[in-house]
Amino acid sequence: MEILFVVGIFLGIIGSVMMNIGKGVQKQHVGIFLQGRHMFDKAHRRLGTRWLMGVGLCTVSALPYTVGLKLSESPSTIAAMTGVGIIGLAIYATRVIGEKLGAMDAVGIALIIIGTSALGFAGAANDTAVRVFENAAMIKSIGVLFIATSAACVMTKFLPRTHGVVWGIASGVGTGLAIFLGDAALVRAGGSLLGQLSNPFPYIAVVFGILANVAAQIGYVKAKALVVVPATNAAIILSPYFLEGAVYGRFPSLPLFAFMLVIVAGVIILSTGPAAKASG
Repeated sequence: MEILFVVGIFLGIIGSVMMNIGKGVQKQHVGIFLQGRHMFDKAHRRLGTRWLMGVGLCTVSALPYTVGLKLSESPSTIAAMTGVGIIGLAIYATRVIGEKLGAMDAVGIALIIIGTSALGFAGAANDTAVRVFENAAMIKSIGVLFIATSAACVMTKFLPRTHGVVWGIASGVGTGLAIFLGDAALVRAGGSLLGQLSNPFPYIAVVFGILANVAAQIGYVKAKALVVVPATNAAIILSPYFLEGAVYGRFPSLPLFAFMLVIVAGVIILSTGPAAKASG
């Protein structure tokens, strides 16, 4: 079982790197997103295809994530691997897109990487609770997250400097919900990969995944990938912990809470650092 858990983590890292690089590709060609249905006209087809490749890379990353969930039986641990994937994004954003990384931005990203990775491994050591849930608890918890995130997105109209971080968080919440619902589908199906298709949770997860991608594109329009994506990844790891507490009754210990604060500190630094100021 321990070997399977390690394999699950490895698959989570692969999925994370794929997703982060895919987001970098989308940011590089985000201008084409604003063309709407005309993005694949002859004049825009090449850039539209590249943007679509980024979307495809993010979509395909769901496969290693799903198998990682099956092997690890821990959505918070798999979600935490997104912190490792920021390394791939940082390399792509600076080397390919040409984004500048300030010292404070680097500190913020480093805190998120350290916090999410430590949270995932520490959470795995404490992950012994039986996972059962009621639909009512699931619906209420999702509703709270969705309403709070929507309200924050509206507030960016009045606080434009927070645009990249808030829309990045919105994208992360959507992805975190998708990951958590994918786990809930497995729980409801008794761990069967095929059996999960008989309940509604995988399909709801797809909807949140699409919303997460739209939120990311909105973030990219006015902010750097190095601002949006780390905020996204922080929300991806933190939202499943909220849901695990509200739905499964599995609450984080004091050390895990401390790692969460490290992640939050990294997001705050990013939202006030040079990259965020340049974006806003």
